[in-house]
Order: sequence, then C-alpha cells, then structure tokens
Amino acid sequence: MTDRIEKEKKFHNERFAEDSRKHLDKYYTISNNVRELFFNKLKKDVAGQKVLEYGCGEGSYAFELALLGADVYGIDISDVAIEKANKLAIENRMDNKVHFEVMNAEELKYPNSYFEKICGNAILHHLDLDKALLELNRVLDKKGSALFIEPLGHNPIINFYRLLTKNLRTEDEHPLKENEFKLFNKYFDSVEINFFNLTTLMAIPFRNYKIFNKLLSFFNRVDSLLFRFSFFQKKIE
Repeated sequence: MTDRIEKEKKFHNERFAEDSRKHLDKYYTISNNVRELFFNKLKKDVAGQKVLEYGCGEGSYAFELALLGADVYGIDISDVAIEKANKLAIENRMDNKVHFEVMNAEELKYPNSYFEKICGNAILHHLDLDKALLELNRVLDKKGSALFIEPLGHNPIINFYRLLTKNLRTEDEHPLKENEFKLFNKYFDSVEINFFNLTTLMAIPFRNYKIFNKLLSFFNRVDSLLFRFSFFQKKIE
C-alpha cells in the first residue's frame, strides 16, 4: 500500500471514529436536489443488478438499493467505515443482502464486467483518477453505467474556504478540474456531466429560517438558467 493510500486510510479512520466533519452538514443542505437526481438515476431498473458502491460510510445508498432488490457490494479504504457498515447491516438484518469490504478503489478485487452499476458520492477526487477509472471500466459491464457526485475545483470562493480548512481534508485529495474530464472519455464511450450549486451557496446563511426553502428553490432556478450558457460550464474534450 502506497504512502498516499496509507494517509487516506488513516485520515478516514479518524474521521469516521470522531465524526470530525459533522459540523459541515450545513453546507450540504443545498445539495438535496443533486442527491435526489442521483438516486433516481441509480435506482432505475436496479432490481436484480449487481451494484458496487465506492465509499460506503456516511451517506451510503447500499441499504436503499438492497431493499429495491439489488445485490449490493460496498467498499471503503477505512476499516472503521466498514466496521460501522457491517454493524448497521446486522442491526437491520440485511447482512445477507449487502456485502461490505475494506478495499482500495484503485486495485479492485472483483472480476471483469462484474457489476451492472457502480456509484459513489465524493470519492473519485480522493483517488489517482487514471488508475481508478481504469479499474472502474474493468469491473463494469459493457452495458452498465456508473454514477458519481463529485466536487469541482473552479469556484474561487469555495477554493479559498478549502485553503482555510486544510485540516478537514487529506493533502492528496483535490476537487476535479476541467483538464481531468478528458480521462473519462478515455475509458468510457458516453459521458454526461450535470452541474449544480453555483448561486445556491448564498442560501446557506438562511438555513435555520423559514425562508430557506424558498430561497433555495429560487437559487436552484437561477442555477438552471445560468448553466444553459457555456460560460458557466466545463466541457469534456
């Protein structure tokens, strides 16, 4: 295991043990529409499919997918995350429906074309993207699909916040940039990117007020309009 992977493992073991990012939940209140779209795509025709989830710690979709009839496998680099996931599976009597294992996403142990769907939430930006996509392509059925939610690194305001809060991240992780998008075309015939949360950040200070949902709805509409223009998008070449 490389030093980079060891550092990621150590960081996330401590994170899951201490719940060190709980106070960041307020920033994710604006992302409900993203997660809803993600799950709606993920659950489509999922019954009977083998599904692999990258990062099955907090926010895992494994149990919901299993209840819909999928055969779900979950991996995480963190021993603590897997221990918690397995404990939750036993408590909910679903340990025969979900399979959790500590594994490096850059060196998957599964056979070729093993999964019909692969998913993950904020995982790829922790990885060597070239290695991860190569493995993802290998274990994904040629008619299958992969869905991921990932942070992007183009917003200067968010990047400034990241600079001030380095302790909340590993030194090797980085939000994805436009110049990395071409790697997806390298491994997949069809790639679709949807953009979210440009102006919705302005709703966060009002999250504890009744007006929050109306503001968030307004800024989501503004984002939908702005993202129609190429200036606000990043392209896959």
